[in-house]
Amino acid sequence: MVKSCIACPNVQSKSSTLTFHRLPVNKEKRHIWLKRLNRLDLKDCSHRVVCALHFTASSFLGNTSIKKNVNDIHRTRNRLKSEAIPTESIGIIDINTDSRSITTQTDIDLTSLSDLFEKLSLFQNNIINTTICIERFRNDDTNIKYYTGFRSYAVFKMVFELLESHYDEYFVGYPLRTESIVQYSKSSTIYNLSKENQFFLFMVRLRRATEERELSIFFNISQTTVSRIVLAWTRFIYSVVSSISLWQSKEQIQNTLPFEIKKNYPAVRVIVDCTEFKIEQPTNPQAQQDTWSTYKNTNTAKGLVGITPNGIVSFISPLFGGTTSDRALLNMEGPDSLLQLLEDGDQIMSDRGFALDQKHSKFLLIHPPFLERRSQLSFEKVIETRIIARHRIHVER
Repeated sequence: MVKSCIACPNVQSKSSTLTFHRLPVNKEKRHIWLKRLNRLDLKDCSHRVVCALHFTASSFLGNTSIKKNVNDIHRTRNRLKSEAIPTESIGIIDINTDSRSITTQTDIDLTSLSDLFEKLSLFQNNIINTTICIERFRNDDTNIKYYTGFRSYAVFKMVFELLESHYDEYFVGYPLRTESIVQYSKSSTIYNLSKENQFFLFMVRLRRATEERELSIFFNISQTTVSRIVLAWTRFIYSVVSSISLWQSKEQIQNTLPFEIKKNYPAVRVIVDCTEFKIEQPTNPQAQQDTWSTYKNTNTAKGLVGITPNGIVSFISPLFGGTTSDRALLNMEGPDSLLQLLEDGDQIMSDRGFALDQKHSKFLLIHPPFLERRSQLSFEKVIETRIIARHRIHVER
């Protein structure tokens, strides 16, 4: 028969190391036990047990080895001292016709409290060590880099604190279904995770492309909540970082210009290249056509990226369909275009796939030379190609 503790939900099992102890045979001593455990309502005391969690460490004689037969493995159990008395209890509810009253045992000594806090601390550490959470990896930079891409927890914390300073201004949380659909809440209490763990979840999703269902299991929340957290933090981080200007002035570029580029191309303002991201196939036929990339042979979103000559990202364009050409992205005009930021006489370095329209002749495009119906490049053109390739390699990375 399965034994269960009379004072808490603990149940005896073969895999558990928790010991259970019968109620005393002596009526006076049994009455003291039941009073301590708030179970004076218990009538049938035969075969009833109390688990070891309701006793202090000083209540036990120590571990005793037992062996029922030759084939059994050795097991140990704690034996209670004859004078041991339970010191911990739980509240019980007396249900009357008019009201409910809760009685709680409070006469716990300092030793019992110390043992209780020790058990709670151990329980908390066991939870942290068996779940995916930022608290588990605060001293583990290797896994921080694996899950988030940040070099260390210190860098992760620095970025989080930067975002946290803008939390009240920009963050808009998605309400749960019990909340109003119209009103959005800025409070993160609608989630079971701290703000730091929400950011950690977002970075795991971003870095490792972990499925939302997996994340819901890892963080012990619903898949819907995972989706809401990812959407909320995506919009929040975009709101924060989009307000930061990446573009550097001509003076800043000149002050940090590498020696090799200064010697060969001193007027280069930006080095550009295009990048593509695979996306899910749209259901709309026109959208499928607009996002189809012959280079990637799938549906993609495409954008233009620019870096300074010393390798710092200075421009990121909006995303367009994968069918958009490199030349079209470079020649786009408007408030979010690269040409809007350039000044007369600036030079742009690129690969052979780019070209400037004639109306943008005030800028100079530097790219590797073409064969132009020749069988091979001249020695000077080969050297020029190698120099440009050496400078462009950073934007490829």
